[in-house]
Amino acid sequence: MGVRYALVTGGFGFLGSWIVRYLLEDGVKVRVLARPGESRENLADVDVDVIIEGDVVRPDDAVRAVGSVDTVFHAAAIYSDWAPDPTEMYNVNLRGTFNILEAARRAKVERVVYTASVVSLGRPEPGELADETTPYESWSIDFPYSRSKFFSRELAEYFSAWGLDVRVVCPAVVLGPGDIRPTPSGKVIVNVAGGKAPPAYFDGGACYVDVRDAAKAHIAAATRGKSGERYIAGAHNLTNRELITTIQDVCGRRRRLVKLPVRVARTVARGYELQARRTGKPPLFSRDFFEFCLKPCYYDNHKAVTNLGVRFRPLEETITDAVDYFRSTGRL
Repeated sequence: MGVRYALVTGGFGFLGSWIVRYLLEDGVKVRVLARPGESRENLADVDVDVIIEGDVVRPDDAVRAVGSVDTVFHAAAIYSDWAPDPTEMYNVNLRGTFNILEAARRAKVERVVYTASVVSLGRPEPGELADETTPYESWSIDFPYSRSKFFSRELAEYFSAWGLDVRVVCPAVVLGPGDIRPTPSGKVIVNVAGGKAPPAYFDGGACYVDVRDAAKAHIAAATRGKSGERYIAGAHNLTNRELITTIQDVCGRRRRLVKLPVRVARTVARGYELQARRTGKPPLFSRDFFEFCLKPCYYDNHKAVTNLGVRFRPLEETITDAVDYFRSTGRL
């Protein structure tokens, strides 16, 4: 049976708000679990059926949220590349995931779509593409977001093995309109488009996806996916230089870029982080995130395209719409 009444955790967030929009377009009743005081900006113009104020880290709130729905989209998470104290991140990403899944199991919810990330998977060897089966191998890098998503993805898959229908979507680095914070990936666009980023790059690369396409992949997983399966929602494998030059081209402000040797880039990252610890403001990029991205993180989307029928738009369209959003909302 299809999705009739859905709960979206993190429904006012970057990815979650697009999941809500597309569900509503499909005629699905939607309930959103939102933290008290959380910005409602992303869904100010849409009619959500029910908004429940609560927090995924509180079991009672999770129980209230899942009652009477047939599908849960669990997209709530803390996404940050810098966490000097990762306690809250682990609490939300891991404990919060357990609370929602356990509440869904007890309420006999028909299906859960869990938002993981490609950083919960392994990175490929140079010249290769990773897929849904690539084993996690980044244990030597203290990157809390990656580790927290790895553990919570495994937890979601344990629930699937215990009988709850859980499908896992692993989005790549998400870009596009609606990035209200903005997220670390959105900050790259803001800094490059605004001329605030230094005209330099370092080795490495990542896989990117439009937030709207990632949201549609979640809905496709709910309607066409299978319990216990992972699906990578990624579209564009780019070097760090290719991402920067694409943003520059979209904005019409190409600058000559200088490649930083790894040793120099590592020193710069360390300096940014020391400054961040003094000021309390997030660094331009953190040392652990830098180390994680030195190895190109490129992924194969064949399974999502073939099994779910997901399609992905051109990167230039994504960046254009993101820049327009940041400008129109005063963030750029």
